[in-house]
Amino acid sequence: MRFDAEFYRQYYVDPRTRVASREDTERLGLFVCAYARYLGIQPRSVLDAGCGLGHMRRPVRRVFPKASYVGLETSDYLCRRHGWIQGTLESFRPRGSFELVICHDVLQYLDDRAAARAIGSLARLCAGALYFSVLTTEDWRQAADQSRTDSGVHLRDADWYRRRLGRHFRPVGGGLLVRRGFRPLLWELEKPWPAPASRRLTQA
Repeated sequence: MRFDAEFYRQYYVDPRTRVASREDTERLGLFVCAYARYLGIQPRSVLDAGCGLGHMRRPVRRVFPKASYVGLETSDYLCRRHGWIQGTLESFRPRGSFELVICHDVLQYLDDRAAARAIGSLARLCAGALYFSVLTTEDWRQAADQSRTDSGVHLRDADWYRRRLGRHFRPVGGGLLVRRGFRPLLWELEKPWPAPASRRLTQA
């Protein structure tokens, strides 16, 4: 019963305990969709992988009114309540791919092996742009409100994700990644800034 009604009430509904409001998520969704459109993405269909309460649906429909929104979710409670497709990234086998995929705060709930498989599935499902965010070890230490954020997760360093995502995608800023081979026009300072030379030497 990990993702039952009480879980979503605590972390997403009750203003006394929730980690983010519907307005927060919709604002993020508007940014993601607007930036994808700026990059030239005009999706026919958008996959929200781990869609939860579906707060990304309204921004998707606002920015891409002709695109279909597909919510994929493992929670039996939410699928019965909202009609999402029940399944996991690994098991989901649609007929085609998606020009925009959103995967927001999902993979921290998977162990290393399952998370790596999920990234492989994201590469299979995404034909254009991927918005990807996840709670990392550094986020937990430096940014998260630990009194409200779910601690029952698998925390990994950001580089763990970068290495695996980088096999298929490249970052274009704002949490958005594009498939390798797709080169949207961006001015130099719009692109993610390279790491300082001292950091590159340390990592080498």
